[in-house]
Order: sequence, then structure tokens, then C-alpha cells
Amino acid sequence: MQLRDVILSGGPAPLRYLVGGEEGLRRPVLAAVTIDLPDPGRFVSPGDLVLSGLVWLRPDLGRADAFVRIVLEAGAVALGAGEAEFGNVPDELVRACERHGLPLFAVGVDVPFGPVAEFVARGRSGARVGNLAALVDRHRRLMAPRPGSGAGAGALLDLLLSELDLRAHVLSPTGRLIAGARPPLPERTATALAGRFLAAERSGRRAPHRTAAHGVPYSLFPVRSAPGAGPALTDWAVAVEADSGDWHDERIGLVERLAGLIAVERGGRDADRTARRRAAGRLLGLLDSGGRGTGARDQVRDAAGRLAAEAPGDGGRWQAVAARLDGVPGGDGPSPVRGLLEEVLLHPACLGPGGARRIGLAAALDGREAVAFVRVAPGAELTAEAVREAAGGALPRGLRGGERLSLGIGDPVAEPDDLRHTLAEARGARRAAAGPEAEAVAVCGTGDMAAHVMSLLPLLPAEVRRAFSRRLLAPLHAYDRRHQCELVPTLRSFLEHDGSWARCGEALHLHVNSLRYRISRIESLTGRDLARLEDKMDFAAALRMD
Repeated sequence: MQLRDVILSGGPAPLRYLVGGEEGLRRPVLAAVTIDLPDPGRFVSPGDLVLSGLVWLRPDLGRADAFVRIVLEAGAVALGAGEAEFGNVPDELVRACERHGLPLFAVGVDVPFGPVAEFVARGRSGARVGNLAALVDRHRRLMAPRPGSGAGAGALLDLLLSELDLRAHVLSPTGRLIAGARPPLPERTATALAGRFLAAERSGRRAPHRTAAHGVPYSLFPVRSAPGAGPALTDWAVAVEADSGDWHDERIGLVERLAGLIAVERGGRDADRTARRRAAGRLLGLLDSGGRGTGARDQVRDAAGRLAAEAPGDGGRWQAVAARLDGVPGGDGPSPVRGLLEEVLLHPACLGPGGARRIGLAAALDGREAVAFVRVAPGAELTAEAVREAAGGALPRGLRGGERLSLGIGDPVAEPDDLRHTLAEARGARRAAAGPEAEAVAVCGTGDMAAHVMSLLPLLPAEVRRAFSRRLLAPLHAYDRRHQCELVPTLRSFLEHDGSWARCGEALHLHVNSLRYRISRIESLTGRDLARLEDKMDFAAALRMD
């Protein structure tokens, strides 16, 4: 706002303009500061309107000239002099302002400084909102032809920070920090805010949602994952470090518009993942088709190569992750399970240092299940603990009673031919995670299952253990005796090498085709499938008791 707005256009009366002329009235006022010190320089900033009760002024000491010079050097645009101390504005101060060119006006005895400063603050806030609205509209027009440029969310929050003096952060539903002010939120605070946001949204309360963390107020605004849709488990949140309870509608509307633009930016990023999802979906379809011949294996290798090209990185091994969302009422809309799985795997706990893991998402299968294929480098394998950390913090707050999210992680494999095994392990682990006593968000890896099963073995009577082992392995021992074969040692090596054809064949000095023949014979004799995690667990238990 300009000084004329304070003096002539709605500021508290009576304010009498004494020095400065028309040119002085056009000076922009950024803030108002009240000072009654003879040396006020360190308290004045460029663009300030200085309000003073003049208790420091003694006309016989010549302080007026020094005071005016100090506030001018600090960048003050005008001086408002209160008349309560002397009954008027002393001539010495008027002459000093004329001499140095500092606009001066008188604040009457009946006018407190508070309303003047408040008038300036309101005017400046309105100007900032107008400027920011214009910037937002310009950003929207620039983004329209090419959403998803990658910098939109951070740029919009920079506007919020600079123009409205607000700190803000964009959070995923798992509490992942997507963009925001510096220093960033502590991880625990981000997770807590994401959980409160999901809980408030699922309860049907209207945003913005007001809360506090560690004594700091926050207002949470939704970033919808689908335009025009209602609250969803996959929505992001803009967490503004302020209590919006006393905000006017224009200010709230502006932050909501910013959240809408961040949603556009998010939609662009999702579109960039389309090719990766399509490649993962093709790979999943081939693995589920059941084909095991040479042609089928070649198709799987080709699909895995395409997915690797869409998810570049140093990872040379693959892991499958399966997720299922149960208890959600059916409908025609898409299930959020794929988006939830993606958000979990994009959490820093799952991506690993420097984003070492690369995610390829498959399409949702039956509307409740989704599968991801994760590329991992040796030593950077995805663990159940990492997935549990990513999924178990905020997401349970967003689930209603009866809704349950279960996730399972398969062991890493190096060869495309082994992808069917890690997929089966992931699905088996997921089914185990979804047991009757499971929590709202439950995670299980093959190691969890193995440890659980092996810990139960000593509790079984010895005769029961021997009977189970004989029943499962007897056909293999009999075949080995009759044909001088080594099916049992082959089975043991296959399990020890996590179902890897290449590594098991190398350890046994067998060609992969010979190994495949032996495994096929084991499955035929026992009626089991070594691509199923449950059957592998049974074999492991039987071998341990053999």
C-alpha cells in the first residue's frame, strides 16, 4: 500500500499530513513499527512507517535532526508523530523532516498507534494475497501445456513462503516429504501430521484441518489424487505452519488453489510412470499365465528387460511386493491399492540411500490387489522392516474399522526365470500377513514366515515331526534309491539358493535344463509346487526334520 492509503483513504482519523507533498504520499509502505528510542536504527527496516510518541524528544538538545537522519538511513518511508506528549508536533521535528525529505504526519491524541499499525498490516496482507493470486494464475497458465515438470510443488511452496510469510510442506499419506520449507520437518512430525490428515479426511470433517505438533500450529489442506474426487487414502496434504482458524476466506481459498495446482503437478508425475506401469503389468500377466516352455521364458525375459529399461539403475536383482486392501466397500471407481503400494515403496525407508531401489508397478488385479517389482542392488534388498516402517506410521490412521492393508515381500532373485518364485513368495507372505489376528496394516516377509514356522517345530511331538517329514519326502527318497538320482539333495540346494535356477545349477554343476527336469520330477512326485511359498516352507521344515 502507499502512504496516501494510510493518511487519506481509510486510515484512522484524524491524521494530518504535514511534510512530504504529493510525491511523499506515493511512497510504498511495507510495515509499521512503533519506536520511542533516540537511536532507533536497529529496529527499522526498509519500507517501514515509523510511529513514535516522541518521549525521547527534547527540543533543546537537538535530537530531532539525529532521529530523522537515523530512520532515513535505515530505510523508513515516513514518520507518524504522536501529539500526546507535546500537544502538537514540535517545530524542530517538522523542520528536520523538511530538511531531510522524510514525509511526516501527525497522529492525534485520540488515535492509538495500534489501529494505525493494524491498518497497515491488513492492507499489506491484502496486497500480498492479490500479488500471490496473480502469481498463482500465471503459474497455472504456464503449467497448463506441460504439467508434471517436476518443480511445481516446490515452486508453489516458495511462493507461499515469500508472499504470505508462511512455512509449508507437502506430505504423502505415508508422511514422505515431497517438497517444503527449510529446514524440513522432522520425520516423526511429518508422519504424525500425515496420520492426522488421513484420520480427519476419513471422518468427513471439512478441510482445512487444524492441529498442532510440538507446540507448533498446523493447518492441513488436501491435495486430491483424482480431480473432483472426495477424500482418498492416496491424497497428499499441504501442511501450513499456521492456525487457519482466524483466516479470512480469501486467504483460505488461495491456499486451496495452490493445493489444486500441486495436484495438477502430481498428475503429471503419475503420467510419467505410465510406461513403467504398463511394462510391469505385461510382466505380471506373463508370470500369471502359467507358461513354462522355452517360448514363455523368452517372453518373460523380454518383459523383464523392458521393465528394467523403464526403471533404470544399478540393481541387478528383482523382488516382488504384493499388497491387498480388504474391507473397502465395492464400487465402480479404481481401487486405491496400487496408489497405496506406490506411496509405500516411494518412502525413503523403502527406496534406500540415494534412491537405490527402482520401482515398477503392475496394474491392480482384481480391484483389491496390486503387485510391484523392485530392482535392488546386492546389499540393498528390500526388507519387511523397511516396508513396515513406511506403511505402519500414518496409513493405519486413514483406515476405517474393518479395512485392512496387507503387504508381502518375496526374496530377491537374479534371473528373470526366477521371477515367478519371488512373486509366489510375495503373495504367500501377504496371505500370511492378512491372518485373522493381523493389525490394520500388516507386513510379512519370507524371513518372518520361516522364523515363525521353524520356531514352532520343537513344540511338536517327535513322532508328529517324523511322520510329516516321511510323508512329504518318502516319494523322493524312494525315487533316489530306485534310479540312483539325487532329488533330495537337489531340493535342499534349490531352497538354500532361494529358488534361483542359475545359482542352484552352478552349485550342483548341473545344466539349468537338467535342474528344471529334477524340480519338475520333485513336484510331480509330491504334488507340490515349488513356486508357492507355502510348499517351499513345508519342504524346508521336512528337510530340517529328515
